[in-house]
Order: sequence, then C-alpha cells, then structure tokens
Amino acid sequence: MIKIRPYFEIDWEAVCQVHDRAQPGEFAGVCVPRGLTPLAENPYLNKIFYPCRKFVACDDHKVVGFVAVYKNHISLLYIDPDYQNQGVGKRLLRLALNITGCPAWTVVIAANDRARRFYAKAGFQENGTFESLVSGSTCQFIRLVRSNI
Repeated sequence: MIKIRPYFEIDWEAVCQVHDRAQPGEFAGVCVPRGLTPLAENPYLNKIFYPCRKFVACDDHKVVGFVAVYKNHISLLYIDPDYQNQGVGKRLLRLALNITGCPAWTVVIAANDRARRFYAKAGFQENGTFESLVSGSTCQFIRLVRSNI
C-alpha cells in the first residue's frame, strides 16, 4: 500500500533515483537523452528543490514518487515509471493542491502530452508558452494554471 509522508533528508538519494528514472519519459522525443542531467547534478533543479515543501510516496519503505511545492507553484512532481498509472501522481497532486490552494500553477514540456492530460484532468488550463534551454537544447514549455477548486 502506498503511503505519503513528509520528505526527510535521508530520502535524497531515493528521490534522485525516482527523478532520474522518470525524466527520460518527460523529455521523450524532445531532447537528446544524453543531455538530461541527473537531479543530484542539476544546479537549477537543486535551487528549486530545497526551499520547497516536499512529500514522498512510499511503497513500504521504498520511495516511488515525490512532489515539491513552493507557495502556489507545484515545482516538481515525479513518479517512478514502475508506479505510474496507479494513482500515485493523483494523490501527490491532490496533496499539493491542498497546500497551494488556488490559484496553483506548474510548468510542463509542451510535447509531454501525458503530463498535459494529467494536469487537465485536475482542472489546470494552459496559460502561455515559453522556450528555455535544457542541457543545451531548446525546449518549449507550457505554463498551466488551476484557478478554481
């Protein structure tokens, strides 16, 4: 049974593993896989991660997903590929929305249809696009906003 609990520093390596296993799916067809940076080596994501409120989803004692929230921004939400499509992401998102309230926002890669559908089911709507460099590759992003409960 999956349980959600607050993140502890001892979870860092497990959170990195979840991120690093899930990241190729996030960037599928967009950026060269060799250009993806592990969480532990990514200064941008580390800067985002540390001030956030963080929670992990655990199967027994194994971390299988996590969410990081800063104010009304859902900064990071990753689920281990072996645990996707089992409601873990939905539970973490529900917790994040309870923390952020409305409006809440996040950013997804424009080509990540799976993430776009996931957030749309939770009431998020597109609110602009922008380009940014990811490991030297230009990627298109979409800002998603959920403005009502």
